Amino acid sequence: MSSANPEKARDSLASLRISRPHDRRGPSLLRRLVKLVVGLVVLAAIGAGGYVVAQRQGWITAPAEWIPEAIRAKPEVRVTKVVVETGRSADAVVVASGYLQSYQQANIGARAAGRVQTVNVEEGSKVTVGQVIAVLDHKEIEAALASAKASLGQSEAQVKEQEVEVERAAKDVKRNEGLRASNALSEAEFDKIYFQHQSAVARLETLRAAVKLAQAKVQENEEFKENMIVRAPFAGTVISKDAEVGESILPGGMGEASGRGSVVTIADLDRLEVDCDVKEDYIGRVTEDSPAEVLVGAVPDRRYKARVRKVIPMGDRARATIKVKVEILDADARLFPEMSATVYFLPKPGAAAVELKERRVFCDLEAVVAAAGEHYVWTVDDGLKVARRTVVPGLKRDSRIEIVEGLTGGERVVVGPPADLEAGQSVKLRE
Repeated sequence: MSSANPEKARDSLASLRISRPHDRRGPSLLRRLVKLVVGLVVLAAIGAGGYVVAQRQGWITAPAEWIPEAIRAKPEVRVTKVVVETGRSADAVVVASGYLQSYQQANIGARAAGRVQTVNVEEGSKVTVGQVIAVLDHKEIEAALASAKASLGQSEAQVKEQEVEVERAAKDVKRNEGLRASNALSEAEFDKIYFQHQSAVARLETLRAAVKLAQAKVQENEEFKENMIVRAPFAGTVISKDAEVGESILPGGMGEASGRGSVVTIADLDRLEVDCDVKEDYIGRVTEDSPAEVLVGAVPDRRYKARVRKVIPMGDRARATIKVKVEILDADARLFPEMSATVYFLPKPGAAAVELKERRVFCDLEAVVAAAGEHYVWTVDDGLKVARRTVVPGLKRDSRIEIVEGLTGGERVVVGPPADLEAGQSVKLRE
């Protein structure tokens, strides 16, 4: 058998191959569809985002209802709660908020630098005037004081010894005066005895001065020792323990970087007051000694009697407010400094009282909108959606207004609502 030609064999095999159209390399129809859908989604997202930006910038003014709720811009609003007042506080001419303070409160530290050796109180401890709160390490001062007392004792002994010498010299002078008169003693010998007496008297004065110096040294070291003892300057309660045994104390509050500035903080909890700010527009309604009521957030079941103790004669330019101190007259054990409180400044004695009601509803004045002969507010529900509610307003009192109908108390209302707010619209709360 003769061998076949290799080139003819390859050509024969190639002619027998079946051609398939899908063998061509390239993206399938499914891949192209996926890419098309993704591209359309991206374009839609870019378009929606651009629309929102353009609407915020005011470049387009299409109706808001055309925009889907999911991408519609949420306006930021400030909300406040509708409150219910009863009793005298409902007749308040001004309402202000603030924080409780002790009429007398101080950070108690040492008058000298040192390391805390003992602390005799804890938070909540009652202290009296002069009570020892803490003691700083003062071993060196004790040693100096002992040395000063020893020097004082030595000086006092020398004074007594010299007094004896002065008395002896005085008798010598007196005895020799008769001998000089009878010429039994020369003038020179008498002068020697006389000046010995004068020298003894002078030395006695020097020793007495040394006693005074030693006494001053003892007193100085006793004062140094007293400076290492921290005492209560007034009766009160320890509300903060600022240092522990072993910590360093620096006087004058200079110990923030390298040590403590105080050992404890003491406050007179029997005399509390509210430090609050009243708007300049209403400060004319607040006078010293006028009555007030105080509501403390931590004690909602009680209204405390109070009086205006002081209107500080200085305004806050940035906030347009005046600081007022209101003293609580019947404080109890449930009140502590730095608690938040609301002050209701009542009418002056003799002023015409507003008709009393068992329950009165008050709202922020800026939340009530007047339009087309009606008044309404925008309420915000738990889902942060707004609803328009018609109300009937009553008397205005500083920055609040009584609501006769439409609200029951506890609702959240929008303060200064935007003009384009719509019912059912979602909002974002402004912090």
